[in-house]
Amino acid sequence: MLTANYHTHTKRCGHAVGEDEDYVLEALGAGYHDLGFSDHAMLPNFSEPFVRGDFSLFQGYVDSINALKEKYKERITIYVGLEAEAFPCYYSFYKEMLGNGVLDYLILGNHCAMNDDHKIYTRFSQITSPSQLYLYKDLAIGALSSGLFSIFAHPDYFMSSIENFDSDCKKVSREIIQASIAYDIPLEVNVAGIRNGKKQIGRTSRWIYPTDEFFTMAGKMKAKCVFGMDAHAPNQLYNETAIYEAVKFAQEHNLIMLDALAKIKQH
Repeated sequence: MLTANYHTHTKRCGHAVGEDEDYVLEALGAGYHDLGFSDHAMLPNFSEPFVRGDFSLFQGYVDSINALKEKYKERITIYVGLEAEAFPCYYSFYKEMLGNGVLDYLILGNHCAMNDDHKIYTRFSQITSPSQLYLYKDLAIGALSSGLFSIFAHPDYFMSSIENFDSDCKKVSREIIQASIAYDIPLEVNVAGIRNGKKQIGRTSRWIYPTDEFFTMAGKMKAKCVFGMDAHAPNQLYNETAIYEAVKFAQEHNLIMLDALAKIKQH
């Protein structure tokens, strides 16, 4: 049974449902001792409807989770965080929110690239060239080295539309895993990818993530890993079938799985 989850969204992002307290109640019913909220980062001077909430929702989000922290402090440890992109132009904002205690942690979700004008110019779910693949890697490693992130969510996200794990994918994977080890940031085995079922990628039917090839390397290199439910509804915090498959996946790939994150506890 899983006892901690640090990848939990709220309805503010526009593609999740349920009240904040419903997630806490579900986590209690599932036997969690740690619940981290990590909704998609609400960013000043940037709007991305149905992907992340408007920045006007940020303070309400923090206040809501902090109120739940207090209400349920005798029963479960709750953390307030964000799933944030590797957007260097926002690193100062991330640092400020962590430094002044507004946020307990960040998880890295490397979905896209942003330029200095706050414009998205590449989405990594649809990589079509080696240059995009290496951009994913460079942004990820830059984020891991920043000291801002506690988990790398679905680190093999770059494989979302790539059928063959070729030499470029292998090189990118190795360097990302090496960075996660060097900076002691666990790689997430994303349970939502399993819960959502297998997809047709070219001629191959598989989970979009986690991917066998990436985590075979992670297991051999002895990288630390953590399960992430990536919940977008309260009942997704506990899905017996998906959790069973995730645990089986971790065992088959000889992954070093962490039960909880010490870095957050020390914050």
